[in-house]
Amino acid sequence: MIGPIARCRRTLYRVGVLRSSSLPRPVVSVGNLTAGGSGKTPHVQFLAGWLSEHGVRVAILSRGYGRKTRGVLWASRGQGKGTAGPRGDAEADRVGDEPALLASTLPGVPVLVGESRFAAGTECLRSIEVDAFLLDDGYQHLSLRRDMDILLVDAVRGLGNRRTLPFGPLREPTDHARFADALVVTRCENLEHGRATIPSIPFPPGRPVAYTRIHSYALVDMGGEEIPLPPGGKEVVAFSGIAQNDQFENLLRASGFVVRSFLGFRDHHPYRPDDLERIRAAADGLPVVTTEKDMVRLPGEVPFPLSALRVKVEFLSGWEDLSRLLLERIGLGEGR
Repeated sequence: MIGPIARCRRTLYRVGVLRSSSLPRPVVSVGNLTAGGSGKTPHVQFLAGWLSEHGVRVAILSRGYGRKTRGVLWASRGQGKGTAGPRGDAEADRVGDEPALLASTLPGVPVLVGESRFAAGTECLRSIEVDAFLLDDGYQHLSLRRDMDILLVDAVRGLGNRRTLPFGPLREPTDHARFADALVVTRCENLEHGRATIPSIPFPPGRPVAYTRIHSYALVDMGGEEIPLPPGGKEVVAFSGIAQNDQFENLLRASGFVVRSFLGFRDHHPYRPDDLERIRAAADGLPVVTTEKDMVRLPGEVPFPLSALRVKVEFLSGWEDLSRLLLERIGLGEGR
């Protein structure tokens, strides 16, 4: 049922039966066709950091999936620190785990959540001047007009069985890839692996295509202190509650860790005391490693030594074309 509904919905927006609201600043969306993870959060982190380094005042707008609140809320005002600490004193339950993580790792970038990203952007502009907005997970949020749509496709999962929910992983039909302005193939083992994904994606030629991988570069403790990665062979117990738990376990092993036990939870899992006890028992004195997204969801202190794996995006190819189009779409051209 999702496929025909998604197709009809896009058509209604395209012909003007349904209308998109416009913010008075450029809006760049980062999203995907599939349900579950394709690396949206680290790519939003990368883009926000890169734009900030180039003098662009950017704010992030998110739905705040999994939060227990409604309406427009600030996760961070971008004034040197977010309301979210490394463990989610930001109340991941109040703003959602992904906005809480973005607020924690991008202290100079405003982050707002709201069912209506137009309302969130309007609220932002009431008190903070920004040059552009980044829309986190916005490919299907058609009620807000975008100046650029960046579509992410996971090189490992691709488009799955190419069927829409509930019979497959797609939020909308595969041919809707044509509405994107740029394509980023994520989680590539190498450039050849990424390029092998392209024939399965109905993306128009002539538009920017980039390839990225996500790699670890440090650990971060519960106090937010960054720790260098240990030499290979360190034994750990690990857990995560993300869309692709197996990919986190694989990343740990690729980073040199010996994973003695791994506990997987569903995406956005709200951790409770009995979950922490299970993890403590499995660890049996070994250090425990999780994702930063999981760390912000943990309730208070934990009964075991814990750190999170810090990751970042690396572009293998295509960044020059993508960044040029990005600057053009937000009105800065090549001179910035």
